[in-house]
Amino acid sequence: MGKKLLTLLGVILMLISTTAQAAGVSIQDNRATVDYWTGKNKTGEAAFVQTADLEMLNLQIQQKSSNTIVDLAKYPEKVYVQWMTNKITAAMKIGSFDAAETPKLFKSGTALTNFSYTQARKNCGLDVLPAVCVVRYALTIDRTNLRLLPESAGWFTSETDTHYDQLQATVLDPGEPVVVLIDSQDKEFVFVESRTYAGWVKPSALAFTDKATWMKYVAPQNYLTVVASRKTIPQGKAFYQMGSRVLLRAPDLQKDGSWAVNIPSADANGILIEQGLNIPNDNGVVKGALACSENNLIRQAFRFLGEGYGWGGLENNVDCSAFAQDVYRSVGIELPRDSINQEKAMARSISLKNMTREQRLDILKKSKAGSLIFLPGHVMIYLGNDDNGEPLAIHALSSYYTFEDGKTVKHYVKKVLVSDLHFQNKDKIEIIDRITSIGNF
Repeated sequence: MGKKLLTLLGVILMLISTTAQAAGVSIQDNRATVDYWTGKNKTGEAAFVQTADLEMLNLQIQQKSSNTIVDLAKYPEKVYVQWMTNKITAAMKIGSFDAAETPKLFKSGTALTNFSYTQARKNCGLDVLPAVCVVRYALTIDRTNLRLLPESAGWFTSETDTHYDQLQATVLDPGEPVVVLIDSQDKEFVFVESRTYAGWVKPSALAFTDKATWMKYVAPQNYLTVVASRKTIPQGKAFYQMGSRVLLRAPDLQKDGSWAVNIPSADANGILIEQGLNIPNDNGVVKGALACSENNLIRQAFRFLGEGYGWGGLENNVDCSAFAQDVYRSVGIELPRDSINQEKAMARSISLKNMTREQRLDILKKSKAGSLIFLPGHVMIYLGNDDNGEPLAIHALSSYYTFEDGKTVKHYVKKVLVSDLHFQNKDKIEIIDRITSIGNF
């Protein structure tokens, strides 16, 4: 048999295996359609937060998330050495890279060396920080990886893994305003703080500008929200995901039915150029935000259905908490980035800790569609109860476990899917029994 044919058969078998694994937890019938759930939720079109009240709600979320959502408009123009030290160290701590001991990770297929780890930490420049830093202002010009250390190469938990880069914090969409604090020692990265995350980015991903221009993006008066799961603006150029904002040059539709927008780009010196262009008024964007209703949350969640899972936003996809954040931002609610902080930010939350299975099911069945279900390291969007009274959720799932013939098997799904709450983790505990809380607004 020819080498090409063997390779082709291998790919086919891998695809069949992946499909089978996803089917193991994924609902495949009409319960995996948006019409099923919006049709069941007849009162779900009513707004549960009025547009006029969104600003106050987001302020309340920000106050609950003071360490994870930053009011950029009030960011100081100068920061001092302890401020910078705290910010850089906090980013390192997310990946446990504040510890001196070299972690058991792999870089380029081989064990991470003490030298590589020490150099990456040294590159942060903690020992040579200036006494005072005058912050700089910039915008991202494309989808931008934000790193926990100033290092491009991925660090993985196994020598064969290429998907779960432990240095990856999150991604920033185009047009995202950031404050720039310092350069890395090798000048290959800069440390930035965005609305929901701080970390290291490549300066080539930024367009630097003055504060007044930057403030137009921090607090836009007229803007479009991307409501498609993904969109490139202009076609084939900058990659945006749901919840991203695009600054309008004019508040109303143009005579030809298009929107006039400003897209940030940079000149050869990294200085902001606002590219004015017109984009279609299609179903991928909406002025302001969608009405904040349960059914709109469900519709938005289903726009991701079947798309891939991307750890920290890698591979142009979403992980579980980015999925929740993007869906909620499309209706104007600004959540923190990580699930542990999203859980703390809920306006109304019911703890399910130390409850029986029956008590948990009773609370879930009475919860609002679009509520967020939290468990350690994961978040899901609650859909409601199916016709048999079974609570279902939609979420970006990385993996699950099965146990057969004394063997523990980890199945990588890496998809946004609809499931029940009975698949298991590595300790043979079903999701329903691991839920810590369910929250909403």
